[in-house]
Amino acid sequence: MIKMIGFGFFYLKEVVVSNLRVAADIVTSQHLMKPEILEVDVSNLTPRQVFVASNLITMTPGTLSLDVVDDTLFIHSMYCVDKVADADALVKNYVNRVRDVF
Repeated sequence: MIKMIGFGFFYLKEVVVSNLRVAADIVTSQHLMKPEILEVDVSNLTPRQVFVASNLITMTPGTLSLDVVDDTLFIHSMYCVDKVADADALVKNYVNRVRDVF
């Protein structure tokens, strides 16, 4: 139960921060977007956990889950700095937490 509450606060923070980031990019004249397709390993998740993780990632502004192929989740990210680091961050922040909570 405590992990679920912690995950809820984490996800709420992620949604607010990403909304602000997208809004700031829209209202400024300088575009900060660097879109990329990320590959995230989801081999340690059940199909239900993959479903939950991909939907949570999609509901976060600036990211969109595209497809799952052979235990790899493909995600479109609007703000990519480093493909490997960003994919590792998604594994750490979403995949591992979803595995622990769901």
